[in-house]
Amino acid sequence: MPTAGIVIIGDEILSGKFVEENAAFLIGELRALGVDLRRITVVADVMDDIAAAVTDASARFDYVFTTGGIGPTHDDITMAAISRGFGTTVMRHPELEAKVRGYWKDQLADANLRLADVPGGAELVYGPDPASKIWPVVCYRNVYILPGLPTLFRRKFVEIRDRFRSAPVTAARFC
Repeated sequence: MPTAGIVIIGDEILSGKFVEENAAFLIGELRALGVDLRRITVVADVMDDIAAAVTDASARFDYVFTTGGIGPTHDDITMAAISRGFGTTVMRHPELEAKVRGYWKDQLADANLRLADVPGGAELVYGPDPASKIWPVVCYRNVYILPGLPTLFRRKFVEIRDRFRSAPVTAARFC
């Protein structure tokens, strides 16, 4: 049975400003897919902490799912932290850059282009649904880098979930 870890990234989770919802959703999804979730880690927006948490999980588990820290703001450092942890550089992915430019057109701000920055050598993962072709999930090795906003997180995971399908885990509760 494949194994997984979740790394939740963000000061807003640790401070209680936002309630963390993505892990609860992913627990059920992974169980239904037959993936054995082994660890959930929550880290602050600290470059070295994110790098260490993600690379540790990557070495231990078949799949790692990150949530948070991939937007255009100053504290969105997940891509840079993952790059640092794996000893690669951040690169502007040409396909993502074209998508960002096409989406914002004449409203494009420099900060929006950060959405096209990925760890060097990352793969863009698209789901089978044509609607998923708009924005891919970025994957570096066995690390799937997902947004923190719960509605986006759920939608992006659902688009790619079939790539993790194994024998489902069943559970029973006895009263």
